[in-house]
Amino acid sequence: MRMVALLLALLVAGLLVARQLGGGSPAQVQKPEGISDVAVPAVPTRPQDVPGFERQVEGYVNELATERAKQLEQAESGK
Repeated sequence: MRMVALLLALLVAGLLVARQLGGGSPAQVQKPEGISDVAVPAVPTRPQDVPGFERQVEGYVNELATERAKQLEQAESGK
């Protein structure tokens, strides 16, 4: 009886692993309509590029915040 339970447990574990590994194509991510096509900064591959990347990310975040504030303002005014 122990052997049967062990075999069933291994079968279930094997099926779960096979399902995880062979899941097919990953889920498609769609961008919400409200977000514009602002260029996202590329991640640096060299340590020397990190300070420039920080400035790019700050600019990106500020642009998105400004755009979001405009959208909020428009929504509140009823346009």
